Amino acid sequence: MNQKSLLSSACLSAALLFSPALIAQTLTWQGQSVTLKQTPRNIAVYELSALDTLQALGVNASIVPDAVFPATLAAYNQGKATKAGSLFEPDVAVLSAQKPDLIIVGGRSKAKQDTVKDLAPTLDLSPNTDHYMADLQARTELLANTFGKQAQAAKRMQIIQTKQAKLKAQTQGKTALMLFTNKGNFMPHAEGERFGFVYDFAGLKSVLPVVPPKDENAPAQPRPEAGSPAAEAAKIKAAERLQAAVNQQPDYLIVLDRGAVNTNDYTAAAEMQKNAILQQAKGKVIMVDANAWYLTGAGLANTELMLDELIKATK
Repeated sequence: MNQKSLLSSACLSAALLFSPALIAQTLTWQGQSVTLKQTPRNIAVYELSALDTLQALGVNASIVPDAVFPATLAAYNQGKATKAGSLFEPDVAVLSAQKPDLIIVGGRSKAKQDTVKDLAPTLDLSPNTDHYMADLQARTELLANTFGKQAQAAKRMQIIQTKQAKLKAQTQGKTALMLFTNKGNFMPHAEGERFGFVYDFAGLKSVLPVVPPKDENAPAQPRPEAGSPAAEAAKIKAAERLQAAVNQQPDYLIVLDRGAVNTNDYTAAAEMQKNAILQQAKGKVIMVDANAWYLTGAGLANTELMLDELIKATK
């Protein structure tokens, strides 16, 4: 073998030896630690914001839940991956047969981590929207480092940061009220509540006081039975809270219509016309993409979509 052939062979051997695909790695996240023998190629993903981020980085999942996937994930509606269970309940039999290298759960599937962790290294990547942008950055960097996509991640995060800065410049000094609605019931969300992240995310001042974090160790309170005195008292309290918020005349009313999730049947605008309290509001109404905000959430491509719609609405 000549010197040139020896050099080529040595370079190839070195490339294979140090290829990211052949390097074992340990992923550490929020008190979790999983060891991977090599860069995962057969990935099962049950957390939609993680799936959205992976797709934005150019990484495809092999196994996903059997679900209707929204805009940024529409490719998974076309048989792009094996379907194994639901967003809430992974199918253990299918996962066992598919032998994934890595399973990502979170959010709706978070409770099933213990059920699947013996099948493959399993990571809970539930978003923390109380610190939306910092958490998005950290989860994105974790996945980018795992799959060797650091350059793509840096580029996408820079785009998001630029768009957020543009949005905040437009909303400076403006107030807002975030409303989650379902079947005609309008529920205000303050900072500290599920969709209350929108205020910091968009640079808006909430007209509602901050809600302190819930005690995760406190027992869950049962929902009052419909028509019961407790249910009526809760209804009155909710109406008083909505009235107090509307009295402050927020510049924007941001509305997330739960009924439009997976159906695109937006009825909130019509329901607002029937609501005596909301008829007193003079601010601009912004109907956000229900699937993006409710289903996919804090993923890389989806966050950009959410910023785009708020930038357009607040011009």
